[in-house]
Amino acid sequence: MSIKEKIYAVCVENKLLKKIYISISYIKWKIYYKINLVNPIKKYKKSTKNPVFLIFTPEHANLGDHAIAYAESILLKKAGINYYEITGKKLYELEQYGYLSILNHATILINGGGNLGILWPLIEKMNRAIIIQNPDSKIYVFPNSIFYGNDDYGRKEFETSKKIYNSHRNLHLCARERISYDIMKDAYKSVELVPDMVFTLNESHDTLERNGCLWCMRNDVERTLSDEKEEKLKQQLVDIYGDDIKDSNTVLSYDVSVEKREEELKRKFNEFKLAQLIVTDRLHGMIFAVITGTNCIVINSKSPKMKGCYDWIKDLDYIAFIDDVENIDKIIDNFPDYPHEYDNKEFVKAIDKMISQIVV
Repeated sequence: MSIKEKIYAVCVENKLLKKIYISISYIKWKIYYKINLVNPIKKYKKSTKNPVFLIFTPEHANLGDHAIAYAESILLKKAGINYYEITGKKLYELEQYGYLSILNHATILINGGGNLGILWPLIEKMNRAIIIQNPDSKIYVFPNSIFYGNDDYGRKEFETSKKIYNSHRNLHLCARERISYDIMKDAYKSVELVPDMVFTLNESHDTLERNGCLWCMRNDVERTLSDEKEEKLKQQLVDIYGDDIKDSNTVLSYDVSVEKREEELKRKFNEFKLAQLIVTDRLHGMIFAVITGTNCIVINSKSPKMKGCYDWIKDLDYIAFIDDVENIDKIIDNFPDYPHEYDNKEFVKAIDKMISQIVV
């Protein structure tokens, strides 16, 4: 055992020493984050006339969230908006050591996704903290979905959020689908209906040779199909593609840094562009198929966000949205021949309109 480990062991066994040890550790880390996280933020704010922070961006494994942040970065740069990115991990560090209010008076852009409500309570708690501790900031919540449910817990949490959100003088929220919009517009003062940011990307220009099927289905609590229906669907695909069916996922088995974001996204986009068909019940599985011009069968999800976001692209003839798994062969036969050229112009126009308000 090292000297450091021995000191720690002794401190843990004694309540007073344990309290002192924790206090010293807290102070040490607070100083560390002040030097390495807070001071660079202060320097940016001091050197920038109209500082803008893009916050809550991912460093985790979900490529859907990374694609949202990637699309946001492209559109902000296109609009000539210089910004400072603070990932979710760094945001929690700021909050833990009492530095969250350092963003006050700057424009704050909160990363889009499905983060409003009780599905991700820690994120909702952080949203509230950002709003409370930065009362003089202009805050935009980029296109999001919302869910609080209909039980007592959900209703209570929603009332708490409404009170906090509506206390802010300059908070603007964007809903990425109609169901969330209808809920949010009745609850909050400033709400717009704006498509998911990833719809603004366009990866459909390459003409790669396509083969086989990608199986991009959930295996978590939001899983859609029963074992029986999933087996039935797989067998139909085997009858068509044989053993040329590959598992895919928009959530990787490892975390992705900001620096590796574009590289990992391009790798996943290329994987989609090499497939003849995508089968998915994941929202960004569907959207990745859309932007890569790839035939896709979308299995309706338990979450209303899937159908809501599908409504933005329901006229695309290479995306099929289904509620059951019957007659998959007929659906595949009805897809048009490749290539498919995705047109993102209307989505870019809608997002550009929203972003133009940021610099006003």
